[in-house]
Amino acid sequence: MTVLPSAPADVLHRTKHTYGLMRDATRMFRTLAARHGDPFLLPTLDETYVVTGDPKHVAAIFAADPDVMDPPSGVVEPLLGNGSVVLARGARHRRKRRVLAPPLHGQRMKAWADVIATAARSAFANVRSGESVELLTRTQRLSLDVIVRAIFGMTDPARIALFHRVVGAVIEGLPAWLLFAPWLQRPMFGVGPWDRYRRAERALLDLLREEIARARATPDEARDDVLALLLAARDEDGAALPDDELLDELRTLVIAGHETTATTLAWALWLLHRNPDALVRLRDELAPLGRSPDPAALATLPWLDAVCDETLRVAPIVPIMARRLARDWELAGAVIPGGTMVCPAVMLTHFDPALYPDPARFDPARFLARRYTPGEFYPYGGGARRCLGASMAGYELKLALGTVLAAHRFAPLGDDSIGNVMNGITTRPSKPLRLRAL
Repeated sequence: MTVLPSAPADVLHRTKHTYGLMRDATRMFRTLAARHGDPFLLPTLDETYVVTGDPKHVAAIFAADPDVMDPPSGVVEPLLGNGSVVLARGARHRRKRRVLAPPLHGQRMKAWADVIATAARSAFANVRSGESVELLTRTQRLSLDVIVRAIFGMTDPARIALFHRVVGAVIEGLPAWLLFAPWLQRPMFGVGPWDRYRRAERALLDLLREEIARARATPDEARDDVLALLLAARDEDGAALPDDELLDELRTLVIAGHETTATTLAWALWLLHRNPDALVRLRDELAPLGRSPDPAALATLPWLDAVCDETLRVAPIVPIMARRLARDWELAGAVIPGGTMVCPAVMLTHFDPALYPDPARFDPARFLARRYTPGEFYPYGGGARRCLGASMAGYELKLALGTVLAAHRFAPLGDDSIGNVMNGITTRPSKPLRLRAL
């Protein structure tokens, strides 16, 4: 039987790779792929991963029998909860996707257009000429405003501000080093990092329970938010989502939807202002729509769409799309034992010069000249486990970016060399992304 070569098992190698994954995953993946070929083994402190960026291998993983590809339970469970669709397997996973998909697609998604535009205007409303604008802080506010309004129908400013504080504490309370060090995920007399995270987690779950109770106390016809739709949803047997699963689905929507869209929008604004040709072309496309463009018109703009895709290529928010093998499985002529994590590496595929010539260059025109396959461009994953919120995230990104740029002018500011670092299960800029308001 052909198997992949053994990975170094010593603590030094595993510590070095874990640190490299958190500090600069792109550089580490490129180094290991150049040294060992593709696929390669990535030994970390928690386990050893099989990593690939080859589009053929990525496509094979996404096209595999879903019952072979289990979720990466150990890494994401502390953040999303074990009742989340992200961690469901087999028939349970398929059932949950059928229940959760309708509120996040089609006409339901378009109904939130005004919510997105309003949040975008509000997040940048007080920008003054000459001011240094820290982008991520504002885009985080924008993204969470959309989430709490769309998911919970929330309008009370004090309640929205409370959600901002609590969700921020959860995300900041579970850094990548704690996720990749499960032996530290234990109580330490109430003062350790795990204790702090669990307090933040309990505060968020308490807020979510309050919102569930509030939704149940309000007649269905008076609400059109995602929570109301989820409470009314039934599977093919007529069963509703159990309360514990509903709670974890809500925390998944809040946490995953908040950080990913906020970070991508901040990157899009920053990258555009370091690539003036792309920015001028986008401003020309936006100009006929005025300073307060109709969201429906924004959704039809091809260059705006290409800018969003190129941002997702250059600055992918999730560096690897991990799957745990339920049984032995063959990849690239090698049999990989069941229980192993196989990981398409977005940061390898998206920087493959055979697919994306001069890959470090920000060039939205790529996405007008060519249509990429699911194994070549996959910012939201692929196959049966592709992110349920992908359509909503892309729609929000496009409308928010167009709304902000139609109303404001900025100039580049600060360091041009800003990379991606791990922040929990996602990435974020290694330094603040700033622009100067004009």
